[in-house]
Amino acid sequence: MAYQFDFLSVLDYTDVLLKGIAVTAQLTLTGGVLGVAVAVAGAWAKTQGPAWLRTVVSAYVELIRNTPFLIQLFFIFFGLPSLGVHLPEMLAASLAMVINLGAYGTEIVRAGLAATPSLDEVHLRASGGDDDLTRLLGAYGVTLLP
Repeated sequence: MAYQFDFLSVLDYTDVLLKGIAVTAQLTLTGGVLGVAVAVAGAWAKTQGPAWLRTVVSAYVELIRNTPFLIQLFFIFFGLPSLGVHLPEMLAASLAMVINLGAYGTEIVRAGLAATPSLDEVHLRASGGDDDLTRLLGAYGVTLLP
């Protein structure tokens, strides 16, 4: 029982498939660029922002990361119109992607910044300083001493 695949019928839908590829690329580009911008702003807010902003961003990140993306998309696409907020389909999809990527990206950028040593620490280690001297004098003093 050998089945022979025939993909010639797919060629009838080339224009629809190309439009789908274009929509996917547009959503990916929009969601990616704006999502990374939200992620960088969120990471700054979580690391260096005021206490009230850290709390708000932490709540946003936890809420979004603990709900499935499909639920978020359904809420934006179907839930907001029931509340009187009507968005075009592409805007709703882009908004859902930006919100989701922003939350996940916030933690990724924050963790990356936390794992990267400061320039003071790099200078101290390059000049042969140790951690006890750093605590006493600070990295600047050790780095600038001959």
